[in-house]
Amino acid sequence: MERVEADATSRAEGALGGLRITGVALAAIALTLFFMVLDFPYDRLAQRIATQIEQDTGTRIILGPVSLGFVRWAPGIEAEGVQIIQPDGTRFDLAEAGVRPALSLSWFSGDPALALDILSARGDASGVLTLGETPAYDGDLTNADLEVLPQKALGTPLHVKGRTDADIDVVVLPEGPSGTVTFQARDGILTHPELPLPMPFQKIDGEIDLGGEDWARIRSFSLESPLATGRARGTIGRAPNFATAPLRLQLELTVSGAIQGSLNAQGVEVGNFGQIRIEVAGTPTRPVVR
Repeated sequence: MERVEADATSRAEGALGGLRITGVALAAIALTLFFMVLDFPYDRLAQRIATQIEQDTGTRIILGPVSLGFVRWAPGIEAEGVQIIQPDGTRFDLAEAGVRPALSLSWFSGDPALALDILSARGDASGVLTLGETPAYDGDLTNADLEVLPQKALGTPLHVKGRTDADIDVVVLPEGPSGTVTFQARDGILTHPELPLPMPFQKIDGEIDLGGEDWARIRSFSLESPLATGRARGTIGRAPNFATAPLRLQLELTVSGAIQGSLNAQGVEVGNFGQIRIEVAGTPTRPVVR
């Protein structure tokens, strides 16, 4: 009996010893991996990614301190004090930018896909950016400054100030962008040489399809402004450039007394309660109101 108990005790001690050895081994492996992570040359990897982006897009990226972080719920590289300089000299300063390789089939065709998290005073972004011959972005913009967006590149005198939140799923094809954009702009002002005066607005909601037979199809568009409230729909057709694209828009608005006289002088019929229904033809540069 004593011998059986001794054998049992010996086996138990052996098992505990094995567990201790296993635990020590696992701890050693974990510590080794931890110090490998700490010592990984994230700055060199980040610089390599920045160099690749510059080669693909012509955009120069200057990085501040680089470290390991979480980017869209997975480990990635984070950098502080990032500067982005576009080919035309336009510069953006980012408080923080995170990047990691994204799960995407585009890698099989040689086009890198990067998951991004960006924080800046001019707006935040979180999504997947695909590089290569057909760049694409699928993600969000939050509190973005509308003046940062490439309005001048469209070649139209329309100018919008304010802030916007947007969901974007767009690919840039040789014939132009294709995809969908849903947005809500707020607390801004819209100007165009053909408007009788600048139009401040509290909110603009829109949902737009890009590409296909038209440059853009406006699925929904609503405006809340001290001068007018209403909605619009229609299309912006194809043309060699956006500025000369044919407009086919229908607007239903209720305008304030401050602009009714100006609209009447332009031949726009205004109802008793400021209601108007108009069609807009022409082009973004020279719209024609009917």
